[in-house]
Amino acid sequence: MQEKRASPGKFLPGAGIGRGTKFKKGVGAVEQNRGNWWLGLVIIALGVIFLLGNFELVEVNVFQILRTYWPVVLLLLGFNILTNNRERGGYLSALIFILLGLLFLGRNLDLYYFELRFFWRLFWPVVLILLGVSFLRGPQARGRSSLAFMGSVERSNDAWTLESGSYWAIMGGVELDLRRAVIAEGEYYLNCHAIMGGVEITVPPDLTVYAEGTAILGGVEFMGRSNGGIFASAGTRQEGSAGGPVVHIYGRALLGAVEVKVKGR
Repeated sequence: MQEKRASPGKFLPGAGIGRGTKFKKGVGAVEQNRGNWWLGLVIIALGVIFLLGNFELVEVNVFQILRTYWPVVLLLLGFNILTNNRERGGYLSALIFILLGLLFLGRNLDLYYFELRFFWRLFWPVVLILLGVSFLRGPQARGRSSLAFMGSVERSNDAWTLESGSYWAIMGGVELDLRRAVIAEGEYYLNCHAIMGGVEITVPPDLTVYAEGTAILGGVEFMGRSNGGIFASAGTRQEGSAGGPVVHIYGRALLGAVEVKVKGR
């Protein structure tokens, strides 16, 4: 099979990738979750309690137990994130889950009292503040903007020319396939925003890519490195062909997801 070659000043995704080319695993390969046994033990305990109660071997009000101790799930989730997550923002999400678990558990055990209305009055304004902080921390918008509102924006079927720009997925989806893009030499900046929607970007293994972003009540995954939760962030890079173009991707997800994945032709 004849090898593809890029014309001067142009970058063709996949050019120069031979059959014997080997790629190293990304630094952000998802680690195996070692905390699942906590959740398993909780589910087993609930099953045993239901079983004993159904056969009247013990007198227990299962629904009362669930109504009182459901915040334990938040505690376990927080400790699980704290133990296994090494991404930026992971510790903050873990702390929030643990504090919420202690707050609701203490209330259910009558250790103190607070109104749920106070919690919701605090929760959504804090979410908006965190969203604003993520915009202040991120790069400035460059180029044109494309919007997918309750619809989709696709750059995946036909050849297209890559340019710096912003992509918004609001209750919709954005799909960009950089393997089919004609990319001139230089640096490109893609700002991707997913609000109750999703952004999916596919990049070839021989393209230099810098990806980072934040998620609020959502998730981000960049070339195998992922993070999610109440407030989370992640970032990674891929070194491509020397002297080739460089693509900077910044993602923001609010009740949504931004994903950058590597895939050969």
